[in-house]
Amino acid sequence: MGKHKGLGYDINYGVPDFGVDRDIIDSMNNLGSTELQLGHKFGVGSAESKKKYHNVAKDTLYNFAPEYDSDIISTQKNLNDAEIRQ
Repeated sequence: MGKHKGLGYDINYGVPDFGVDRDIIDSMNNLGSTELQLGHKFGVGSAESKKKYHNVAKDTLYNFAPEYDSDIISTQKNLNDAEIRQ
């Protein structure tokens, strides 16, 4: 192994922390106000919401490489033969 060559730029530099972005603060305040007005908590990601909005299609195992029947195989062969002749 040879000598390790540097990247050509510094990677160990400080990153300033300016706190939470103003848009995020406003969004969180708006969410709280809306929840109070509607009398309902926004529960995305909770066990209750995951159960309610569960996508049952994700529970199904799909065969993405099915065996084709003779009609499909014949059609593919005929298409391939026609494309070769042109």
